[in-house]
Amino acid sequence: MTLSTILLLPQLIIGSYTSKGNPGIEVFNWDAKTGKASKSYTLNSPAASYQAISGEYLFSVSEEGDGKASVSSFQMRDGKYEAINTEFSRGDHPCFVLFREKSQTVYTANYSGGSVSIFQTANGRLKPLAQYIAYQGSSTNKERQNSSHAHMVALSPDQNTLFVTDLGSDKIYAHAILGDGRLAEGRTENALTPGNGPRHIRFNAKGDRAYLLNELSSDVDVFAVKGSQLEKIQSIPADTSAARVKGSADIHLSPNGKWLLASNRISSNQVVVFKVETDGKLTRVFHQNVAKIPRNFSFDPSGKFVLVASQEEDRVQVFHFDDKTGMLKDSHQDILVKSPVSLLIR
Repeated sequence: MTLSTILLLPQLIIGSYTSKGNPGIEVFNWDAKTGKASKSYTLNSPAASYQAISGEYLFSVSEEGDGKASVSSFQMRDGKYEAINTEFSRGDHPCFVLFREKSQTVYTANYSGGSVSIFQTANGRLKPLAQYIAYQGSSTNKERQNSSHAHMVALSPDQNTLFVTDLGSDKIYAHAILGDGRLAEGRTENALTPGNGPRHIRFNAKGDRAYLLNELSSDVDVFAVKGSQLEKIQSIPADTSAARVKGSADIHLSPNGKWLLASNRISSNQVVVFKVETDGKLTRVFHQNVAKIPRNFSFDPSGKFVLVASQEEDRVQVFHFDDKTGMLKDSHQDILVKSPVSLLIR
């Protein structure tokens, strides 16, 4: 492989927890034809549990507490990301970050803070915290739901509404987004089944269906989307084990929208495959055993590969994905990274 070929390869960005002395963000060259990854370079970023990309810019949270929680920005220069700046998020343990193109705004979901932080940007540089919204709530699971725990921020497909999953209160909040990217203080509250623990939510391309993975119940809820309102039309188990304590992690639609995948950890280490029916409801068709504690996973842009981050076994598994059957097959091309969590291909 020539140098020019390497420079043209997509980049796989892996974010990780850093308690084992690893750098936090590791960048690999990704071969979309073979599903092989080769190490390129690293970025020092503590507890880099989630990233977002916009053009030449990369944004990453540092999932820390005790007032050290932050979000950092990086810019692609000569084929590599270089740090721009870092701003404190105010809310402890930010575990999700996204970028809104319309307003060039960054949003983080802060788990321990039970809050959302909003940052405006200029040419990728984060400005000081523009807005901070904290939630108050609890639910039936006294071990996990004694207070609000914002777990994910998600944009509606038209980018005009920000949805926030609150694992602690069993609610999904919906805020109208103002012209400068800040959020309207008033909000719609979508109440969920008590004890479910909403974690990650995804919208289909049309924007009329949403798919929510509940961490504590391990159910997938399917909603009809009506503006900021979510009307549940189906609930289907993603983890059918008999274990009392469950812990589902991540959920994604395939690039063509035909399949929905979810990961389970703790009670079972699996990726579960659902077929998306014509009405948007789900049929469970397959499950794939994976390495221990699968956190986030990702389709590659072609939909031919699924990458699964195993936090406990310090590796990312690469699976072939059969779009006709929904079957996963291990390619045995593991990528070795300590405590991997998030995966992006650009």
